[in-house]
Amino acid sequence: MKETMKNIIKPLALFLILNSVVISCNAQNKSEKICNVYSVSMNKICKEWDGQWQGITVASDGNCYFGTSTHSSAHGAGFHRYDPETKTHTLLAEDMTLVLGEENSQSQQGKIHSPIVEHDGWLYFTTHLSNYWPKGIEDYTGAHAVGYEMKTGKFRDFGIIRPRYSTYSAINIDPVRKKLYVFVVPFLDKLVEADGSHLYSVDIETGEMKDLGLVAAKRSAASKTFFIDHEGNCWFTLWKRNQHLNDNDNSEPYQPFYENDNGNLYCYRPSLDKIEIYYDVLPYGELIDGTPITEESYRRERAWTWSDALPGSGNSKCLFTMGAWGGGDERLWIFDPSKDIKSGEAFQPIASIGSTFLHTALGGDRVYFVQYADLQDERTKGAEFERERDPDVVGYNESLHLRSVSITGGPNQKVTDHGKIVDHEGRACRFINSLAADNKGRVYMNGSFYVNSPKEASLQILFQSHPGENIYKLVKRGEFFAATELNYE
Repeated sequence: MKETMKNIIKPLALFLILNSVVISCNAQNKSEKICNVYSVSMNKICKEWDGQWQGITVASDGNCYFGTSTHSSAHGAGFHRYDPETKTHTLLAEDMTLVLGEENSQSQQGKIHSPIVEHDGWLYFTTHLSNYWPKGIEDYTGAHAVGYEMKTGKFRDFGIIRPRYSTYSAINIDPVRKKLYVFVVPFLDKLVEADGSHLYSVDIETGEMKDLGLVAAKRSAASKTFFIDHEGNCWFTLWKRNQHLNDNDNSEPYQPFYENDNGNLYCYRPSLDKIEIYYDVLPYGELIDGTPITEESYRRERAWTWSDALPGSGNSKCLFTMGAWGGGDERLWIFDPSKDIKSGEAFQPIASIGSTFLHTALGGDRVYFVQYADLQDERTKGAEFERERDPDVVGYNESLHLRSVSITGGPNQKVTDHGKIVDHEGRACRFINSLAADNKGRVYMNGSFYVNSPKEASLQILFQSHPGENIYKLVKRGEFFAATELNYE
């Protein structure tokens, strides 16, 4: 931990101790089913890891690999391994800024917002900037593409993909052509206004990087997920972001907002070296009970929030969910690019599951996801935004449930509720950032749990309420990695 932060942590920890409250998170509704998880505190390692969504995967060696993220101006992202057989957590890198040789940088490689993908014994991911203060964005060197060899523990730095640009966040790999597809995004206003967001490829053998084209002009756009089909085509959708401060009053808190992309679907075809756009083709959403979504903002915000190759399809089809930051459409879909896209024939709903976000994962023949117990809460409360709210105001006893659905049971299959997520010390879950699963019923998650001790609390950077100022506070939740083993008897 860097020296500049130590002087902040000590007084804040003392403050939290002196002003501690009795947390009622252990109180459970006797009738509510419980999903028990084993958790590992991340903040015992690093106070600055304050969480958000981040990369997580189950690799071919059976272990779970994951990142930890921060908004700190003085610390970077962490990279970790969890062995489910021995229930052992190993810290592989505490600060990716240092791993990537940027110890003198004024802006950190603070997040792993990309998926973590695997090929031939290596894991691949990308980095993202730590904070959105003007100074942090101005000083940011750019996101790196990174490889990690599981057998040796060796990192490979492919370098900065595009100087001053970040990744936010989709990546995926074409195993035949040995190409890593990466989406790069400008956060600096002058780069947004002069350029926009690009699709890149990285040759994982030679390290060659190639700009495949401008995708969103004059926008800091995001693509949350890529699907690489059996022909090597890269499919994706866009979230279009505008991160400017209030134009009339720069004293207002940082308030990003997201613009509609009207259901467009994009495809980079390596055979043509061309990005194609299918305009307004994604289905309009409906609720779990079949009610069409009529609210215009949700009708128009049609984009993939999660996708993965359909098991047994040979990468010819993919599963996906769709919505607006957890709202919008409430179905699980199959996408088949061999069928007619413009007519809608390529999109087949296979289950109604309720709203989901990035905390979605495929394990075996089941799709896992996290939801509030009440689906109406899930529609109106986004985990991405709820995490900032004071639990003394909104309450400590959140009711987040782990749920799943089979992908082989037909269109009328029911969702399985595994219960409210509670760790082995009885702590309630505040929110889940990201999810992974294997084919043995093991589910892994990054998230925040309420804490009783300042030793497990996050040092939160208050960049939203104090834009441009390095103001920190120990919050009443901490960052945890958690795992559970489910029984389907």
